[in-house]
Amino acid sequence: MARRISVESVLRRIDGRGYKAYKDLTGASEDLGRLEIRVTRVQGDPFAPPSVVEVYVRGVSPPAGAHPVPYADYVHRLLSRVLPRYSMRGVGEGGSGRLSVPTPSPIIIPRSAVEAQPRGDGVWSLLLRVWAGLPSRGRRVLGRAARELLLERLPKAVLTVLDEVKGDGVEQHITVWKDQEHIRSRLEDMGLYAFVGDGSILPRKCGGCWEPLEDAVPFESPPSMRVEIELPSGKVVSGMGLPRGVTTITGPAFHGKTTLAEAIAQGVWNHIPGDGRELVVSDHMLAYVESENGRWVSCVDASPFIEALPGGVDTRCFTTPDASGATSIAASIQEYVEAGASGVLFDEDQTATNIIHRDVWAEEITGKRTVNPLSDMAPSMKKAGLSMIAVASGAMPLLESSDRIVVMDEFRARDATEKRMEASRVLREMGYRRAAKEYTRPSGRVVAEARVLEKPKVKGFVAEARNLKDRIDLRPLRQVEEEQQLSTALRAASVIASRKNASIAGLAREISSRLWRWDYSIITSRPGPELSYVRPIEIAFVVNRIPGLRACYGRYCL
Repeated sequence: MARRISVESVLRRIDGRGYKAYKDLTGASEDLGRLEIRVTRVQGDPFAPPSVVEVYVRGVSPPAGAHPVPYADYVHRLLSRVLPRYSMRGVGEGGSGRLSVPTPSPIIIPRSAVEAQPRGDGVWSLLLRVWAGLPSRGRRVLGRAARELLLERLPKAVLTVLDEVKGDGVEQHITVWKDQEHIRSRLEDMGLYAFVGDGSILPRKCGGCWEPLEDAVPFESPPSMRVEIELPSGKVVSGMGLPRGVTTITGPAFHGKTTLAEAIAQGVWNHIPGDGRELVVSDHMLAYVESENGRWVSCVDASPFIEALPGGVDTRCFTTPDASGATSIAASIQEYVEAGASGVLFDEDQTATNIIHRDVWAEEITGKRTVNPLSDMAPSMKKAGLSMIAVASGAMPLLESSDRIVVMDEFRARDATEKRMEASRVLREMGYRRAAKEYTRPSGRVVAEARVLEKPKVKGFVAEARNLKDRIDLRPLRQVEEEQQLSTALRAASVIASRKNASIAGLAREISSRLWRWDYSIITSRPGPELSYVRPIEIAFVVNRIPGLRACYGRYCL
């Protein structure tokens, strides 16, 4: 049995030595009764990314009926606010004396900063992971200051959080999460794909803000689309039910079409109390798609949407280093469906026009059609079990294919589905005929040639690695709420890309499932507080855009 190394004894021994002596703290721990402190990762320099310290908490008593995910999320939010108060100021250089965790976004998901594990008899344990800047001056160890930081200030901060976690706030947090989970579980039985609750505040304070817009018009559902759902809390809520199948959101410019669509796209996550979107709930596997000119594509079956390309290119294994607007949409839809997406959402402002609908007059001039647009493919996609939500104000063929048409006018929703018959009449008079192509789901692909990424990292909305000539644009991941999700998706994608013959979708699903259970072993042996849950479709998104990655399926692997 390995002998326990005491944090305090190590700090006494290395006091005053060069900064690299802090490495002796790796694996050291200190039992403080209810709390145990463990140092799992040590920085190499006071100006480098901070060290990682774990705090194991015993004997936690959550509210009756609590679920680990919202409880841990609430603790994380308290921890992110409390830690700065216990940081040391004016001590040493660089990040010396700082305690922190990533600031969580308004969504409630598992994150590595706080894990909650039931232990039986209503007693839980918590595992907290914190960034700590080990103090130094002149790159010399400040042992006494480090002891104060790790064994006095950090434990006091954690005990403060444990005191503050008691009360109505955490119970409301758990209740709101459970209500959203319940609504999502009811969608399929009710024939719905998304629910937008009456009174929801959909607009945000600014383009990149998390906070709701003050004085915004509360959402009100059209009477013909209004449904009621009874929540576990006993409350009955009403709102607009978007049916499975094809829904088009239309209306004049600047009247709220995109705002509604963005809220529905973000409805795949559960939101915190006060966010304004607590009653906007979508199928968890809805995927947002947009055109990505110039993206890498490897052996994707784009044949339902793309055909008759120059040179007889086989679109059943479509590969290109430079996709166009239409071919990138076709590839993305198939990649998302392969990874488990149940439907897609797109906005005409971000989508190539020729993949939305056909122009019959242009076809008369060219005499050739290479793209089967979404307006034509929508009925057969619905037959294949996929739903589609579109934002479009200038696509009559798409309106004609819709099961529901929602008009946004002065930020208020109106059901205009009866206009579909009029659209059908006009299209017939124009001689418009829908493409006869039937949609087919893609086959699962594998990594044909392993690609090991060297030191992958995320900067803003860009992923890069030392051995990648081109960077990966992550901006199309519009459903991701925080940078930690992007970093986690990149690390997971790096694992998949490094394994020859690995199933891209299968391994993405496995990693995502593990992330939900706070199991990070497949992507790292020493997690810090920087990891967040992502769905398999976010992981697959990154894998599929790694420049030069070779994928294949079936006979195309021979």
